[in-house]
Amino acid sequence: MQWKKIDKASRVQNKGEYNDWKQQISDECYHHCVYCSIHENPWGGIDHYHIDHFRPKSKFVKLINDITNLYYACPVCNRFKSDDWPNDSNDLNVVCYPDPSDYDYSDLYEIDIKNYTLTGKYISSKYLINKLYLNRPQLVYERREFFLKIRAQTAINSLRESLNSLMTVKESAPDPGDYNALIMKAVDSILEITSFLHSRGNVIPYKLLEIRKSEK
Repeated sequence: MQWKKIDKASRVQNKGEYNDWKQQISDECYHHCVYCSIHENPWGGIDHYHIDHFRPKSKFVKLINDITNLYYACPVCNRFKSDDWPNDSNDLNVVCYPDPSDYDYSDLYEIDIKNYTLTGKYISSKYLINKLYLNRPQLVYERREFFLKIRAQTAINSLRESLNSLMTVKESAPDPGDYNALIMKAVDSILEITSFLHSRGNVIPYKLLEIRKSEK
C-alpha cells in the first residue's frame, strides 16, 4: 500500500495554531491518512480530512500546537482513535501507537493478497488493526483496487509485448499457429483490462455500517 514514513526533521514549526497548518500537514503526510493510507481524493479532498493529534490534546496540552505531534488522518481513523492513548511508548512490542515519524507503517503489517486484509507483525500493529478497524470493508475495497491496478498494468504491459510480437511475426511470414496464439494472448490481456475497469466501476467506496464497529 501507500504508507510512508513522515520526515520529522523537515517539518517546519510555523506561527499560529494547528488549525492554520492543515495544508502543510497534508503536504508533509503525502495527502494520505497516516494510519490506513487512504489518499484524500476519494473523500473529496483536504476539506474532509482531519488533523490528528498523535498524542491526544486532552492528555498532552503542551503539544496541541507542536507540529511534530500533528498528522493527517481520514475522519474514520481519527474518530476511532479519538483520545485513546494506552501507553506513552514507541516500542512495537507493547500496546501503543507507533509514531509515523519513527516507523514506516508498511513494515508493521502483512497483507493477505487473497482477501486483502491486514495482519499485524507486532503487538502494537495488532492493536492498531483492532482499535482503528483497519480491516473494515471500505479499506479492503481500497486494497483490492490497489492490487487490481497492479494486475491491470501487468496486463497492459503484456498486451504491448504481444502486439509488438505480432508485428514482428507478421513481417517474417510466421507459422499460423504462432500467429493465432499471439492474437489470443493479446485478446486475453484486453479482456483482463476490461474486467478490471468494469469491477472498479461497480465497487462503492463504503456503506455506513461498514465504517462502524458493532458493539459486542
